[in-house]
Amino acid sequence: MPGLHPIMWHNVCSRFTHCHEVRVADMENLKILIAEDNCFSMKFYDNFISGKVFDKRFAENGKLALELYERWHPDILLLDLMMPVVSGQEVLREIREARKDIATTIIISSLSSHEDDVAICSRYGVQGYLVKPLNPKEISKILLQLYKKANPRKAADIVALMQYL
Repeated sequence: MPGLHPIMWHNVCSRFTHCHEVRVADMENLKILIAEDNCFSMKFYDNFISGKVFDKRFAENGKLALELYERWHPDILLLDLMMPVVSGQEVLREIREARKDIATTIIISSLSSHEDDVAICSRYGVQGYLVKPLNPKEISKILLQLYKKANPRKAADIVALMQYL
């Protein structure tokens, strides 16, 4: 089934010693919306963010990111700050202030490590600020760790997903 990890089978024995097989599905993949206008970065994310853990969608500008965010309701928004049409900061402001969404985990991925950019994003309650270039071997793990920190009630499910990295 698309979006699900392989099904695990467990034997469950009743008190009558009859064994029954019960199917237990793992947690569904986390939905991640990647708002990025750079083709190289988009390919990087497509290649190195694990498809075993994440269901990925891409938006090449801020306007498309907001439209896809509204339709798809991602668990995580990986947001570049410098994008055409609508900037990443405007997307962030729209989601946090205008739409009052504090539940979506928003992680900034930017070339800028400028103090003002970090401060603005921090004020809007982002869960992480990653400065490019990113380590391809670590990106999926970092995203899961930031999501887990923002969603402690889902920690057990997230730990289960980490086995696929």
